[in-house]
Amino acid sequence: MKKLAILVIATILFSSCSQQEFLTGSILATVKANNIPLEKIQFFNDNGLVLEREMSSSDANVKAGVLVVKNGKSINRITLDKQTPGALVKVDGDKLLVSFDEGAKESNSLSFLPVSGENGDSYYQLVDESGNTSFSRLNFDGNKYLVYSLGNKLDISSKAVTKSPRVRLKIMKSSLNGLKVNTKRMKGNRVQ
Repeated sequence: MKKLAILVIATILFSSCSQQEFLTGSILATVKANNIPLEKIQFFNDNGLVLEREMSSSDANVKAGVLVVKNGKSINRITLDKQTPGALVKVDGDKLLVSFDEGAKESNSLSFLPVSGENGDSYYQLVDESGNTSFSRLNFDGNKYLVYSLGNKLDISSKAVTKSPRVRLKIMKSSLNGLKVNTKRMKGNRVQ
């Protein structure tokens, strides 16, 4: 039955007109079963977000993002636009650490865990460091940031604070080329 479900998912993946697909638990299981290295898969985010933190005047050194002065306060702002390419940094159990920033490393990566979705499958969604999907702050590059959701908009002025930014991972369907799916049809059993 599981193989049949994988076949159905693979058929949907290859027949859809979009070039990207959400990373689901069943797709990841298929990828692992076919020994496709996760480090070779290009990841993307489906929604944008903004990370902001207020900085003291003595901490004017900005590692990532841009420095914005707002009402005399220094703000470090890091923007993750929709469809930004990301690379896998580490797999920790079910958690995937994906970096969307230059110099991919654990400290500047975001955590994604499988979260139950609409169609009964799990989608890899952004979580905080403790694995919660409801949060308003994230650790990034050694600092704690407020999280603003951009949704489908790329305009920073339309940001809104959210306690649960839904950012999910997507992959290119071409990553699944050459995928081997073993299928078997059950013949059935007759009672004698």
